[in-house]
Amino acid sequence: MDNFYLGIDIGSSYTKYIVIDENDNIVYSKILKTLSRNKEEKENLKKHIKDNFKVSYSCATGYGREHAKDCDITKTEIYCASAGVSELFKEVKTIVDVGGEDVKVIKSGKDGKVLDFYMNTKCAAGTGTFITEIADRAEIDVRKLSGLAAKSNFAKELNSFCTVFAKTEIMKWLFDDVPIEDVAKGIYISIVNRVAKIRMDRELPIYLIGGVSQYHPYLKNVMEEKFNSKVMVPENPQIVSAFGAAILARKFYGKINDGKTNKVMQNKNMGK
Repeated sequence: MDNFYLGIDIGSSYTKYIVIDENDNIVYSKILKTLSRNKEEKENLKKHIKDNFKVSYSCATGYGREHAKDCDITKTEIYCASAGVSELFKEVKTIVDVGGEDVKVIKSGKDGKVLDFYMNTKCAAGTGTFITEIADRAEIDVRKLSGLAAKSNFAKELNSFCTVFAKTEIMKWLFDDVPIEDVAKGIYISIVNRVAKIRMDRELPIYLIGGVSQYHPYLKNVMEEKFNSKVMVPENPQIVSAFGAAILARKFYGKINDGKTNKVMQNKNMGK
């Protein structure tokens, strides 16, 4: 029977589940709201994974990783993001992870080793929460934000780092009759300008991951304009860290088995 490995990324907004096989192929994935009151949905998901896959080892990451009591190990989002992207792209690179509550910039080696990393320090500025709250104040359907921004040649940003003050600033734009397409692009420009203030190596290939890049594809275009460099987005960027957690689960399980095998061999040799 094949062995499978489970990665769980418990983010502030969504929890991502990934099951991979021995060859690192994704055989199952699911995304649930993290703070949903529907406990039955989560229990049914756990049962489905247990009934359909022989999970040999599991790893949890993300905002709520310490609450994943059933997992064998926990690792930070930094290491799991690096492991996930590196499994897909084996080169030295810069990873930009824009999540619901923070922004992480990671310098990652070919083998997934974290060489350096930085995070935003200005509360929720530049995150998915910032986008949602500002779009809500501007009465823009957040699902249409990316499409609207793509129609604009706007070049202004929201100057305030604070979400509360940014909401006031967006109201001034609306009072000044700034077109809705320009408001949408201005929100993305604000996000990218906040990301740009975080230290990073822009000479390396840049990979953009996280839920924000999944649901706001135009963010990539604005980032390319700002950095004057190509920005690559892996397929299904929201689940990359969960994928990385599953990769680390497989690797840790392999180390454990290698250790057991070596111990058995040593015992046999001593008995000769």
